[in-house]
Amino acid sequence: MNIKRKLIRTYRQTLEGTREEIFPLLCPVREKEWLQGWDYEMMYSESGFAEKGCVFETNNDYGSYRWVVTEHDQECHRIQFVKMQAKDICVIIDIRLTVKSEKWTFCDIQYTFVPLNCEAAEQIYRENTEEVFNGHMKKWEKSLNHYLKHAEMLLEE
Repeated sequence: MNIKRKLIRTYRQTLEGTREEIFPLLCPVREKEWLQGWDYEMMYSESGFAEKGCVFETNNDYGSYRWVVTEHDQECHRIQFVKMQAKDICVIIDIRLTVKSEKWTFCDIQYTFVPLNCEAAEQIYRENTEEVFNGHMKKWEKSLNHYLKHAEMLLEE
């Protein structure tokens, strides 16, 4: 089997809010408040929100995935999601919030795309160019900043 290596994409968002305001929003339940088009089905969570061991599913234009929260550190403001697409792709998403200033936060995001077969490897490299990935991250950043400022979802056509 000749599978390409994993693909890693990173992005730094600058968010207008504190880590304490932002961290709870990095949750499948809370994301529905601020990201247009986000939907999920909760499979398991003791609290009803993101926590270590939380499991949920998404099914959208990007495919069907089962997600697991593998790290949820409120003190260090770090969260990690692992999402799997059947037998094709595993994506590890690491998010870390750090202080930029009193009212601004850096949100460092790393996606590690791991292909589980040759076809998936081609798909990962084709669908996740740096330009496409950065476009998704900018939309996410814009949506979250709008929510932090106005306490409402940014609606775009």
